[in-house]
Amino acid sequence: MKRFLFIGGVLLILFVYFGLNYSGFCFAEKRYLSDEEKVRAVFDYQNSRDTLPIENFPGISYPKHIKYKSFDEYIAFYPECCSVNPGGGYEVPPTKFLDRILGYDSGDVVVIDFKVRYLDENGSLKTGEKRFDNYLENCGKPR
Repeated sequence: MKRFLFIGGVLLILFVYFGLNYSGFCFAEKRYLSDEEKVRAVFDYQNSRDTLPIENFPGISYPKHIKYKSFDEYIAFYPECCSVNPGGGYEVPPTKFLDRILGYDSGDVVVIDFKVRYLDENGSLKTGEKRFDNYLENCGKPR
């Protein structure tokens, strides 16, 4: 009987742990992240890169990115830039079950229509657009 209770208790703990991971719970912070925190994490990741790809600009595929000072500066310029799990026919590829229960994939996708600032060959400030679809771990780290 004690063995049954022990095995049942271990299975219950594992079920709760994996279930919380599957639902997107961040164990490091002991809470769920808000959509704003998810968007900020992706913005910070993309903004920290030295070069960013841009589309439809002949001769310039990876210009040196002029970084924004902060997410607040960016969102003031482009308030409709970002969304978490957008609807309207947006397809998210299926995630691996093990990634979900281990917390390596929260099941969320953060979409940012990122405005890339760069200098062209004449030194003029230009802006190009790149859409980023980022998948997150449970604690907000982009994958």
